[in-house]
Amino acid sequence: MSAYGIKLNPYRKLREPRGIKGVRQSVVITNNPSTIDQSQQLLVRFPNLSNNNIIVPRTVRLAFDFEINSSDADASIYNNLGRAIIKKTTIRISGNEVMSIDDSDMFHCYIDMWKCPTERINMAYQGLGKPNMLKHRVGADNASSNTEDEAVSSAYGSRFCIPLDFELLESNMPFYQAGLGDRLEYELTFNDYSKVIKSSDASATYVIKNISLEFDMVTEPELARQIRQQYSGKMAILYDRVLRHRKITKNKADTLWNLNLNVPARSMKGILMLFEDPDREDTEQYYNPKIEKVEMTIEGIPNQLYSQGMRAYQQWDEINKYFALTSKRNKETDIIAKELYLTDMNLPKYLTKAYALWLDLRSTDDNSLHGSGRRIENGSEGITIQVTKKAEGDAPLNIYLYIIQDAQINFEDGRFKEVIF
Repeated sequence: MSAYGIKLNPYRKLREPRGIKGVRQSVVITNNPSTIDQSQQLLVRFPNLSNNNIIVPRTVRLAFDFEINSSDADASIYNNLGRAIIKKTTIRISGNEVMSIDDSDMFHCYIDMWKCPTERINMAYQGLGKPNMLKHRVGADNASSNTEDEAVSSAYGSRFCIPLDFELLESNMPFYQAGLGDRLEYELTFNDYSKVIKSSDASATYVIKNISLEFDMVTEPELARQIRQQYSGKMAILYDRVLRHRKITKNKADTLWNLNLNVPARSMKGILMLFEDPDREDTEQYYNPKIEKVEMTIEGIPNQLYSQGMRAYQQWDEINKYFALTSKRNKETDIIAKELYLTDMNLPKYLTKAYALWLDLRSTDDNSLHGSGRRIENGSEGITIQVTKKAEGDAPLNIYLYIIQDAQINFEDGRFKEVIF
């Protein structure tokens, strides 16, 4: 429609008369325990609050004070601390597992590289930013003078946060724990010291303390009543389930890899492969193994996805189908982001330091649609992926295989019923 037609649309309006006159408050609740160490698991349980309190979407995070103990006065941290510090993320609803991501640090650090530039600049609380700014925040002696970096350090200090961005807390209705008979829980496994601290001191350790759950809360009886009413019937929460299927070590010198996945799925969106040089020194450095051709056999049928195999020049277009967007929560935002390339990723960066192989199994690249993935029923046949690549020097390479599926949590009468994927 032309701009002229839009202006004369008889249903056109600039505002929605749906304002909620509730009392908004930023809430900080000290977690028990409030300290944690490497390789330990931290349980975060969402509080019931009162009958009229709901949690505002996209405001939930786990905050903590961070300190380095090291003989190296220049010791600092790797970028995106809030992601890098978590080795495994498990989400449960009263003991019923709905998501469990091993090597969560590898996956989430990569996802955050696709955010738009301004969004990344503003993610200082999560520990994303310039190395010099991070040095200031942890008190490294070799931090150089910089007005902007020092201003950020002055505001945030050594306080960082881990985003709790499960879709139940992000893209659905405001979360109302008091209306559910089951408790939402996070179980976070913290990473090894060496995966978090950048230092010449091999014995450097970190201290995490004053752990607290932070979120914005709105108190409004009518809003709570409407959400409670939806909870009391049959309700479905749609989300993307991420599964780290395998971690494999291959040789860079190999020219042919055969990978097998035997995971039945009602709707498999795609397969993500991340490649890590074991000696990498940056959480935002992913290896490009110079893949020339990818062939897929699905449930015994060859030449799937690409009839003559995916070539190197097709990999960038393929990964853009799922990752080149600023938000997965809004159809209009998704389309605009893809068309205008509102992402911090570009082709040279992708091919040099942010490479990943994405095999899209959906019938359409519309990220707002749920259930458009490939049905995989024959677990014995599964998926076979044959990768042809250039020969390189003899050295190990870690491959992380992640599967992304359409999933659904069903509630009935305010209680968890089942999870389907």
